[in-house]
Amino acid sequence: MDFRERLTPTNLKDCFIIEPKRFGDERGYFESITKEDLRSIGFKEIHQISNSLSSKGIFRGLHYQKNPYCQAKVVRCHRGAVLDIVVDIRQDSDTYGKYTAVELTPENGRALYVPRGFAHGFLALEDDSLFEYYVDNKYMPRLEGGIAYDDSEIGIDFTYIKRKYNISEIKLSEKDKNRISLKDCEDIFYRRPRRFLITGYKGQLGFDIARELKERGEEQVLAIDKEEMDITDRDQVFRVIGNFKPDVIFHCAAWTQVDKAEDMYDVVHKINALGTKYITEASIEVGAKIFYMSTDYVFDGKLPLDKCYTETDPVYPMNVYGGTKFLGEQEVLQNPKHFITRISWVFGINGNNFVKTMLRLGSFKQSLLVVKDQIGSPTYTVDLAKLLVEMSFTEKYGLYHVNNDGYCSWAEFADFIMKYAGYPCEIRPVSTEYYIEATNTKQAYRPRNSKLSKAKLVESGFQMLPSWQDATIRFCEELKNQIKP
Repeated sequence: MDFRERLTPTNLKDCFIIEPKRFGDERGYFESITKEDLRSIGFKEIHQISNSLSSKGIFRGLHYQKNPYCQAKVVRCHRGAVLDIVVDIRQDSDTYGKYTAVELTPENGRALYVPRGFAHGFLALEDDSLFEYYVDNKYMPRLEGGIAYDDSEIGIDFTYIKRKYNISEIKLSEKDKNRISLKDCEDIFYRRPRRFLITGYKGQLGFDIARELKERGEEQVLAIDKEEMDITDRDQVFRVIGNFKPDVIFHCAAWTQVDKAEDMYDVVHKINALGTKYITEASIEVGAKIFYMSTDYVFDGKLPLDKCYTETDPVYPMNVYGGTKFLGEQEVLQNPKHFITRISWVFGINGNNFVKTMLRLGSFKQSLLVVKDQIGSPTYTVDLAKLLVEMSFTEKYGLYHVNNDGYCSWAEFADFIMKYAGYPCEIRPVSTEYYIEATNTKQAYRPRNSKLSKAKLVESGFQMLPSWQDATIRFCEELKNQIKP
């Protein structure tokens, strides 16, 4: 029997009862479901298998997890009996706000497929009912959500259910006693898959955003670089974005060579300011949210070192790179659905960065001069990508400072890298002026204080990124795994 023939549609779009296919004799029976079977109905990948034991009358629900960690589930009962109840809360679904209830027992062998964007709950019909979940996304306690089980708008007839199954009282957790109604729910889910466009895909951040979207099970992703779309060509930008019609644009493409920018203003302005203008205009045309990656270099860095820059502090860029990135910020403001994130000291697997340079030089150098008077926050693109993808499922638009937690100088950063790698290379902390003179290099102006306050990020309900030390260790381990034969 083909797996599709084992599916019984419910009254809810995309929600199916999975009927058992058992092979048995006097010894018992055997049945199975493959990962390919589950993928065919929309279940992404098994991230977790959980069991729940409940006494008769206990109701657990109606629960969901917020995007981008929304979960699909395959649920079944291994002992006792449960009434599984799910509600479609996808706003563009024909069955939005409707529910279905399915009895699951070991004897009937049924499983229920609960798609992403559904609120889920179950009522134990017998004592010692053992319920099992297969879920296709990570469990994130801080992103839990729930709907009141007795929401009148949904209209689940618990009076009838209690009478039918001889249940005197519905027993709830304290949390489930205080759930909101569906009409008051601000979390947004869609049946239609979201579409994401990433510019600058070959860069460090663009690459990791694409990886994170894939990890989250998102399939409608157009990750492009300059070969596929020249952001300085307005007609080409409008054609590509107009054809794909993304819901979200992560604009990562930029000129980032800070020193070379000083002698190439026209080129850098064309990419960072004019290109961003075209991307923004196209995003407005298709109604897309836009993410723009700005920089700590919009500040002059002259704030006292015991203070941090906030999003409301005045900007004063001191080099071409910082100036053109700020002009890009001004363009992005034209789209009301914008996220501007100021980031700094970025490192990731798909490009050159300070960590890679230190590891390369530290493997054969006895000592290195590294500046001690520039202070900021190293930022791992893996952590940054996770946060940006989470932001993209919200409407908390605005300007944010986003870095890994904590601050250090470049010299302290380098010293940490050497010690973790076990290299004997000595880091010699020096002033910026001494470094320029000793190395005979030409440099653009660098802010001395690049400490960005992340308070607004936390106040808006987002999670602080891990410490820069933790991020550096994980990146070094990622590099080790990359070079293994």
